[in-house]
Amino acid sequence: MLRFVPFLFTLFLVGISNAQNSSYAKEMIDSLCAPRYHGRGYVFQGDLKAASFIEKQCKSKGLNSFGDSYTQSFKLGVNTFPGDMSVKFNRKLLQTGVDYQINPGSQNLNGSFKTYYLKPSMVKSQEKIFKTASKKKVQNRVIVIDETSENAVIEEFSKGINQNPLNAKGYVLLKDKKLTWWASRRTYNTTILDVSIEGLHKKIKTVDINIDQEWVSEYQSKNVVAFIPGQSDSMVIFSAHFDHLGRMGKETYIAGASDNASGSAMLLDLADYYSENPPKYNTVFIWFAGEEAGLVGSKYFVENPPFSLDNIKFLLNLDLMADAKKGITVVNGTIFNEAFDRLKAINEREGLLNQVKARGAAANSDHYPFYEKGVPSFFIYTEGDYKHYHDINDVPENIPLTNYDQVFELITSFVKEGL
Repeated sequence: MLRFVPFLFTLFLVGISNAQNSSYAKEMIDSLCAPRYHGRGYVFQGDLKAASFIEKQCKSKGLNSFGDSYTQSFKLGVNTFPGDMSVKFNRKLLQTGVDYQINPGSQNLNGSFKTYYLKPSMVKSQEKIFKTASKKKVQNRVIVIDETSENAVIEEFSKGINQNPLNAKGYVLLKDKKLTWWASRRTYNTTILDVSIEGLHKKIKTVDINIDQEWVSEYQSKNVVAFIPGQSDSMVIFSAHFDHLGRMGKETYIAGASDNASGSAMLLDLADYYSENPPKYNTVFIWFAGEEAGLVGSKYFVENPPFSLDNIKFLLNLDLMADAKKGITVVNGTIFNEAFDRLKAINEREGLLNQVKARGAAANSDHYPFYEKGVPSFFIYTEGDYKHYHDINDVPENIPLTNYDQVFELITSFVKEGL
């Protein structure tokens, strides 16, 4: 039996090493989702505080910077909700992010209002819309629109309510689908509430609203950039956005554990790996801000790069790393098909993930501004049973990190063998 001890001990060490990777990632995810970072958005400078945390990690790991700083600043305009956020239907207080969410382009609104239920016949033509808007009782009320009816007239009308076509105090949209929030870089001419019909058992007669809103015209955010020197002038870039949606009022924030604390944590994990395993290529790590506001940080970066984009051999953008139970999807996999074939071959040889699926070009994450500049790039995201996205349930305690180590191994093996 003694001759098997070294083998068993080696297996034990490998198991510990893998566990340390995922446990470290979990630790970083917990940190990035902490209340002190306010959902890494634009309220209370949550994203800037998170950037400082990442910057400290880079310094502690001994990573190099381009110039005197690890950061790259830029500005953007964004709509925010930093103060009060409360809604009552028939004097019953609703739970923010569960029963309702504010449309992120909304204006502030405070007061008590009666409701007016909209019928399709009232808005089936421009003439009908004008006639309905001229009614004083409409102008002084909150309009309730039932979007669960799948009525074509209502669907078409709802597309333009951000312009407040009825001159109403605000709008309540009843929905039977999951509430999904986002960031807005513009403001509307009204206030819009998306409301889950699931917990709504009575007709809404009165609405009490207390919503504070602030448009920030020149919010300053920043990317974080670091690198490890390689043996070649060519570069491999690992990127992930660290920002998220921030606070929906001062009491509620969207943590963004999967999106994208998970990808940001994997970059920190990769930095440790390449610090211990000197890379062939100059290996760059970029944590982008402003992704949720429309890829603002990555667009700024490619227009103001601290190095020549021509030196980039490949870019791997990582987002939604929470659950690879079913495998991964590779955006641009059908574009850079030879590189994708090598990635897939490594996975099949090592038996790492159930599926490595190719997808075409898509402007859905921070790889895209690089792709537009001709940089070979993949955007990799995981697929599994985890469904929380842009909602208050995307929190560290919910993400399983299924097959995290396997994704990590596949990515590092691809950089070593596939480029």
